[in-house]
Amino acid sequence: MQEWNMTQVGKLFKKMPYIVRDAENSYKDIKYVEAVFKELVSEYNIKEENIINIFSNNRDNLLHFHLVTKVTMPKESLCVNYKGDALEFTFEEYKESKSKTKYINSFMFIETFKHLGEDVLVSVFDDMIGCNGKELFISTNKENLKLFQPSSKHYRCRKVLLEKREAVEDTCTTFNIDCTKLYEELNPNLIKQVCKDLALTYKNLSYELGYKPDTINKAASTGKVSDQLRKAIDLYLENLRLSAELKDLEMIKKTLRNAMV
Repeated sequence: MQEWNMTQVGKLFKKMPYIVRDAENSYKDIKYVEAVFKELVSEYNIKEENIINIFSNNRDNLLHFHLVTKVTMPKESLCVNYKGDALEFTFEEYKESKSKTKYINSFMFIETFKHLGEDVLVSVFDDMIGCNGKELFISTNKENLKLFQPSSKHYRCRKVLLEKREAVEDTCTTFNIDCTKLYEELNPNLIKQVCKDLALTYKNLSYELGYKPDTINKAASTGKVSDQLRKAIDLYLENLRLSAELKDLEMIKKTLRNAMV
């Protein structure tokens, strides 16, 4: 089943993904599906933790749910009448031997964020986030990565990922994907990475921040940065960003003046 051609429309109890085909057509809302599956696992002795994904087909008059499970389930379909609705359940055992990269990839995250209206995360994942079926990671070449250069897209992407961390972690939990590595990559040794991204020496950075060089050297070597120093760096980077925007604005004004002459 090519699940990346479907759309995730909600989470069930235990945070199992509920994915539908033809999302623009009518389909049962998440509360209905939750109720159906609570009754299903209770009546037919199906363990919730063994269900990986739930798919719904919107094209047929008979509402059809397809379950991907960790254990062997009956090959024949299971027909149930629920509150006057005729429901059919079919089962598929998930095989670890299948390519998990195809099973859960960054495209599925992008589709999920589109549905959730998280357009900024759609852009960020499209630009620089990958998924290997087990975890999220920064897909951009590390040599070109500029997390602390305000003019770079990576700087803006990092800010979005930090601000939207809860949404990212929530979606990772839904897909059983680890994002620990991603957030470790987004929080490297602060002093070393800032100096690398801005082509500064530790001594240069100390002058820019108004700190003693020894303080910056120690923070770089230990990786431990005080809250006060971190705030000073944040303020310094924000000033760089605003200065760059001001230059861009002045350039636009100059271009407009020249065009009007």
